[in-house]
Amino acid sequence: MIKAFAVSTVILVLSLAGLPAQESSELIDTYRRNFVRSSLGTKLELLKEASAYDSVDMGPLYDTAIQFVLGNASLLVTDALLRDMSVLSVNMIRKYKYAPAAENLWSLFSVYKDSLVRVPLLQTLAEVAVGNKVILKELNAFLDTQISLYKSGVRLDLAVLDAAVFAIGRLGDSSSFPYLFAVYTASVNKAITERAGVAMAALTGDYALFLAEVVRAHPPAEKSAALEAGLRGEALTPEKRAELAEAALAVGVSYQSPSPSDQVYIVSLRTSAARELTTREWQKASPLAIKHFYDFQAQYNRGQVSKSNFLESVALLGAMGTTEAAQALALYLQLINIETEQGKSFDEQIALAVVNNLGRLGDKSAFDYLLYIGYLQYPETVKKAARDALQKLRW
Repeated sequence: MIKAFAVSTVILVLSLAGLPAQESSELIDTYRRNFVRSSLGTKLELLKEASAYDSVDMGPLYDTAIQFVLGNASLLVTDALLRDMSVLSVNMIRKYKYAPAAENLWSLFSVYKDSLVRVPLLQTLAEVAVGNKVILKELNAFLDTQISLYKSGVRLDLAVLDAAVFAIGRLGDSSSFPYLFAVYTASVNKAITERAGVAMAALTGDYALFLAEVVRAHPPAEKSAALEAGLRGEALTPEKRAELAEAALAVGVSYQSPSPSDQVYIVSLRTSAARELTTREWQKASPLAIKHFYDFQAQYNRGQVSKSNFLESVALLGAMGTTEAAQALALYLQLINIETEQGKSFDEQIALAVVNNLGRLGDKSAFDYLLYIGYLQYPETVKKAARDALQKLRW
């Protein structure tokens, strides 16, 4: 009987392709009536056959099927046919992009807890719930709950979490930023972190502004993560990247905390910002670069930051192209010269970095200090670098 029904339906499908709107509506109503009257197994066959339509929007039929599932879920939630009907209907609603089914889809999300239903359901909501504030609010709340559970030690269905992040990113509403950022910083796994980063960047609104607000107002770990998010890939334009890095350096230079863990994140924030500003040669940050250099100089002398951190602060001054940056670096070279003349040891790598960046800056304020290198007990590598730098000075 089912086989005969399926064959007759196929014939009907082939004969009625490309129907006018009125006849399409009548066809959908016929399918819906037959769906209501048929047995559970026949319902599934009918839904499969109806999926052959490409030129007729069969979304209302599959919405009817979802409503049937919801009405019988308390009795048949473990029934394999009902679950198959759910998955098929969800996928077909996605195919036809039938937005009126969005609320019923979300209700179905609460019925089934396994990823076999929830993942395609979330993928479908990503297509049909655009602009639906009710669904968006529910998805944001779901994501918020999931991350809270994860932080409390509960094991999550990662496929569902990943699909939820994807769906929220596709919906693209700026209200989702804090929830996606929470996923991004939770470090669930690399794939989900990357998915959250992509989703955040896809939201409407000023992404750089959202990140800058985190940098200014959130705890150090989140400040560092926000800058990292902004500098990943091509989410921001070069100018926006530089502005975010400048904001991060401003926060980092002025931030004070007795917590060692906070300081680790602040150092990371500052070095990442300095690296970006160096790459962009962002002269607007010159006053900050000077403060950053002096502070890291003191911290390096106390063993609180690494030599590589300090060298990056030197490179940042070299990228600023301002007289003030050159003067700060020249004064530091003067200090190195004085200590070398007194017989104290010096770090050749740091000396070379200072000399080379003074050459890059090309400011004549460095002339005396570069020239004096030739009279002191420096290795030939440093002396040659000083001669090269002298040739680059502008008069």
